[in-house]
Amino acid sequence: MSSHPKTAVILCTCSGVIAEKIDWTEVQALLASHPAQPSWKIDELACGADNLDGLATWLRSEGPERVVVAACSPREHEPTFRTLLAAAGINPYFLQFVNVREQVAWVTSNAGEATRKAARILAGALNRVERHEALVERQVPVRTDVAVLGAGPAGMQAALTLARAGRKVTLIEKEPFIGGLPVRFEELFPNLECGPCLLEPVMGDLLHGPESAQVSVLTLAEVQEVKGSFGNWTLTVRQEPRYVDSDLCIGCMVCAGACPARRPNRWNGAGEMAAVDAPFAGALPNLPHVDAATCLRLKGEECAACLGECPVEGALDFAEAAREHTVQAGAIVVATGAVERAEPPAIFAGLPDVFSAYSFERLLAMNGPSGGELTKADGAPPASVAIVQCAGSLDDADVPYCSGTCCKAALKYAHLARGKVEGLTTTRLVREQSVGGVEAARLYHHGTGTTVRYERLADLSVGHSPAGRVLRVAGRAEEVPADVIVLCQPLVPGAGTSAAVGLLELATDEAGFVAPLHGLSGSCSAPLKGVYLAGSCRGPGDIREAFATGTAAAGHALSDLVEGRDLIVDPQVAVVDETACAGCKTCLLVCPYKAVSWNEGEKAAEVADILCRGCGTCVAACPAGAITGRGFSREMLRAELEGVLS
Repeated sequence: MSSHPKTAVILCTCSGVIAEKIDWTEVQALLASHPAQPSWKIDELACGADNLDGLATWLRSEGPERVVVAACSPREHEPTFRTLLAAAGINPYFLQFVNVREQVAWVTSNAGEATRKAARILAGALNRVERHEALVERQVPVRTDVAVLGAGPAGMQAALTLARAGRKVTLIEKEPFIGGLPVRFEELFPNLECGPCLLEPVMGDLLHGPESAQVSVLTLAEVQEVKGSFGNWTLTVRQEPRYVDSDLCIGCMVCAGACPARRPNRWNGAGEMAAVDAPFAGALPNLPHVDAATCLRLKGEECAACLGECPVEGALDFAEAAREHTVQAGAIVVATGAVERAEPPAIFAGLPDVFSAYSFERLLAMNGPSGGELTKADGAPPASVAIVQCAGSLDDADVPYCSGTCCKAALKYAHLARGKVEGLTTTRLVREQSVGGVEAARLYHHGTGTTVRYERLADLSVGHSPAGRVLRVAGRAEEVPADVIVLCQPLVPGAGTSAAVGLLELATDEAGFVAPLHGLSGSCSAPLKGVYLAGSCRGPGDIREAFATGTAAAGHALSDLVEGRDLIVDPQVAVVDETACAGCKTCLLVCPYKAVSWNEGEKAAEVADILCRGCGTCVAACPAGAITGRGFSREMLRAELEGVLS
């Protein structure tokens, strides 16, 4: 009596596509002596609905313990045939699916060779399927709440989309206000729309609209620790004190006028603000915050200036302490953004009237440090503005990539600056120019001023002429007037993005941005399941992309975390033999999905099946051979190789 499990083989002709090269009758003859002695069935189109019903009837009548299907790509139809096995009363994981269309019929010109190749592959499959184990999918309940890191346009859009779908959202922002960078931009490229006006409806809905009941907004907050896995994350969030009671404060800012202490206003790019103040007019929430490092009272000195002027008793609370929040979520949206590189190129370091793109943006804004007046450090209006594009970008010795938004910003600055000072000369120094889109053409062709091309920053030098400061381009006789210099520097990952990468152990690209699951088809998902990406944490992008990716990230979370639907956990995951584990922790370092952790009690590694994607990296890396991939054990692979090579 045979010791081999009874096996059935389904051979698909794929409506003749496979049969053009593979003779299934000859394959059966070549495998007639195989120890498994399987039963065979040839089907014209095995994946067709009617054909599947017939195959289920055939399997029930044959009563096999194992099934091999020779057809197309398992990526396309392996789930289909697992469902077939379940319908026939067979464990779905007693299936071995063989791709003979793409891997044999489509790439082998000679029909005889294709037939013999198919027979060898099937011999390997018959050997392997005997060693398959009965695996069972596991169902686990999931949380449908979502944590969103970053409250710029991308994070706000993600939070609002989720809230409108009825999900509870915790929106975590390290700044004292929401809106990110664009809420501080008075006019947006290309149509010069008001940035705060565009974002105010979104911010208003999050803070006060019908959706606000679903959204918990934590400002001055940063994530300290993340534990758990897809469907069941636990975030520890530290929220710094605002020293202002948000329920009592009316946002009159009288306290700021009374405060004697001053600090640099980093949100305005220049100027000062009081120790208790709002970052800029129109910031939401409409509340001041107290800087503990500047406030005289919090530094131990006798000062009650703000308390004496505040019209609402108790609105200022200097006894407030930092709070720790525990946030439970099923998914995490990372929307931590990008920032303009802070350090200017060496040739501009220390020079007066040299602005970063962001600081120039704030200088032009009506709620900026100069009330929208374009002036030099001496208070006089400039006669000329030079805008240096690619100031560090597209340079193999510096930042090799293009940030994509700087050319658009430079066009806007040239246009706005000329509206501030009559007769102003504006010059853009351009290395390359990228201004895509139909709408962008209008501003591009609308009096963009003088344009001078240069190769790299080494080609520039700063000098003086009788008329004032100038920039010189190597190889060009003309000088570029430059009373004010604006540097469009590259966008780089911000501190929030770097922190999120460290906390979630996410992969990064060569520039330090969060690497997506796939640059084209999975650009809003991280490789770590349950983590989604929105906005410029993925790489430099504009506000349109921020809104679009915020919506996309929310859509991923909504489709993956459905109310009342448990997660189906694929049983084909890595498992650790605790008795064989040597404790080297190599697997913890190599797992790309953060699925492996250290069990201190057992003194062994363990794999979270809900996170594991069965890639086999830890299996290959384990020096003790203590990790096995279910569905891909060493015994299965050896048996398959022996069948192919015999």
